[in-house]
Amino acid sequence: MALTDFFKKAWSSLTPKKNIEKQLNVSVATSGTMENAIELWNQMYKNEPPWRGGDSDVIPLNLPAAISEELARLILTEFKIEITGSARADFMNKIVSRFLLNLPNHVELYCAMGAICMKPYRSGNTIKIDFTEADRFYPTAYDTNKEITGGVFIDSKLQGDYIYTRMEAHNLIGTDYTITNSAFRSERLYLDQYGDDPISANYPFMTPVPLADVEEWAELSEEPVVINNIERPLFVYIRVPRVNNVDLKSPLGASVFSRAVDVIEQADRQFSRILWEYEAAEAAVHASEELFDSDKKGKPILPKGKERLYRAFDFNGKEAGSFMKEYAPEIRDNSLFAGLNKYFQRIEFLCGLSYGTISDPQQIEKTAEEIRTSKQRSFTVVSKMQESWDKGFEHLIYILDVLCTLYNLVPPGVAEKSATWGDGVLEDTEKEFQRRWAMVLAGKYKLEKFYAWYFGCSEDDAKELIPDAPKGGGPYPPEE
Repeated sequence: MALTDFFKKAWSSLTPKKNIEKQLNVSVATSGTMENAIELWNQMYKNEPPWRGGDSDVIPLNLPAAISEELARLILTEFKIEITGSARADFMNKIVSRFLLNLPNHVELYCAMGAICMKPYRSGNTIKIDFTEADRFYPTAYDTNKEITGGVFIDSKLQGDYIYTRMEAHNLIGTDYTITNSAFRSERLYLDQYGDDPISANYPFMTPVPLADVEEWAELSEEPVVINNIERPLFVYIRVPRVNNVDLKSPLGASVFSRAVDVIEQADRQFSRILWEYEAAEAAVHASEELFDSDKKGKPILPKGKERLYRAFDFNGKEAGSFMKEYAPEIRDNSLFAGLNKYFQRIEFLCGLSYGTISDPQQIEKTAEEIRTSKQRSFTVVSKMQESWDKGFEHLIYILDVLCTLYNLVPPGVAEKSATWGDGVLEDTEKEFQRRWAMVLAGKYKLEKFYAWYFGCSEDDAKELIPDAPKGGGPYPPEE
């Protein structure tokens, strides 16, 4: 057996979970079922599901990424957050504002993978926030409410011919909090079937090395760090607030499209049938080989630039017109697209999206009440996820406060969170615009309130936008 084949076989049974348990002597609360599910969701999100290609040449529609992006957009449509109350609050607000610039990307990954972690840490005289996806976090402890109190974060770096992996273990027992950092090195093997790509950084991290071997980790302590009087974990685990029906006992969250996996596969296959229908029914002229010149190998030379139009055959028939026949079968695209649209509607239902989000809104055979119900369903799903993120930000502020005190970064002070999420899922913005403006013209709605709603600012700021506004209406607001 070749050396590379030996390593492949040995590593195939050494999953990230087993690797972590072996190196840290801990028990990871991630079942094999959940490991496989998270890997599947990851592949689907990257548009590389297991059913891609194959004998049917399936071409995925990238629906998981579209679903995750749309739900992330709905969650953050009107999101704003501010931390006020003191100098410490201002310090926290700057940190949160800076690291939430890419929040839409993180929320999209949260939707796709079922959860995400925010992990603040001190960096010099400030605090930074790491976002860790579900496939790089492994829980080790949780309470009766399935709130995770311990876990291992995985961070990998490619340096020279090696992959270095750092495992950062967090554990809260009572009010004592322990953080342990360990580094490991893996050979970077170039296998023929992977080209220049190394084996995944998850497989394996076998040789312990000093943290200082990687410059970014040099300042981390080799010894366990114990922090006393801690009430909550110093990381925020935010899960998708739906029952994890992949593994009912797991404390981990499930992807927003986890219940639609099978239907998404069927939609991908249906789309591939449509592509094949178009290709198979492409207009052409079937002509006898005798009508064309031949090359040195005896093959017919088709007209240059029209190779797709002509298809040469060896006609043996003597009947009239047998030397050239038109090929233009009827395309069954209407029935095929109708079937695909049914799959889309089923996916919308299973993912908590309103009808017409990914399906054709012109083909929704639903009553007005059913459409309203579907919007309400979407509103409920999104609202619950907003609540989860809101609680996550409360937890984040607690951690920032602990770190500020622990490292004397800024004097103690009150920190109050003000977060708005809105209800844009149900609101028709254009209709609402016209409705509110009509109330302004009728003198039943203050102009500054209209401007505050339209521009998303306070009423005081809105008054500055209309200093000379006449009574009873005022200037027409800018067009959308």
